[in-house]
Amino acid sequence: MHTVIERLHTEHVRLARLVRLLDSQSFLRTDATVPNIELLVDALFYLTRFPDVTHHTIEDRMVERLLARKALSVEVGREIEEQHVILIRDGRDLLRDLESAARGENMSQELVDIHVRLYAERLRHNMVVEELTLFPAAERSLGDEDWRAIEDKEAQGQCDPLFDGQVAERFAELYRVVTAEANAACTEEIL
Repeated sequence: MHTVIERLHTEHVRLARLVRLLDSQSFLRTDATVPNIELLVDALFYLTRFPDVTHHTIEDRMVERLLARKALSVEVGREIEEQHVILIRDGRDLLRDLESAARGENMSQELVDIHVRLYAERLRHNMVVEELTLFPAAERSLGDEDWRAIEDKEAQGQCDPLFDGQVAERFAELYRVVTAEANAACTEEIL
C-alpha cells in the first residue's frame, strides 16, 4: 500500500472516532447547559479545519489523476468530489449552529440533532466509498510521478492539529475524550 493511502486510511480510522463521538452525543446537542456542547463545537471546528482543508484535498487530487488516466469512472469520481463539497458546507453550517447554541441563542434542538446525525452519516459514507473505490483504483493505477504530484508539500496543507504530534490546546479535551473512547473500544474487543 502506498504511503499516501496508508496515511489517508489512518486518518479515516481517526475520523471514524469523531463520527462515533458525534453519534454518541445525540441528546440535547443544542442545550448550552449540556457539558458536551463545547466538545461538539471543537469536533466540528476540527473537522472543518483539517479534513476539509487537507485530507479531502489530497483525495480530490487522487480523483483527478485517476480520471485523467480513465482508471476511475467519472460518476464515482464526481460523487466523491461532490461528497466533499457537501461535507464542507454542512460542517460549516453545523459549526455555526452549535456555536450559536453555546452562546445561548435559541436553536431548534431537534433540527440541529438531525443535521449532526446526517453529517456524521455522510462522513461515514464518504469514507466507505473512498476505501472501496478510490484507494484500490489509486493503488492499481497511479505511478511515482502521480504520487509526487499528489504529495506536493505546498499543496498538502497543515499538520493534523489533533492527532499528529503535539495536540493543539483547543483540542486537548477532544483528544482526551476520543482517545478514551478508542481505548474503551479496544478493551471491549479484547473481552
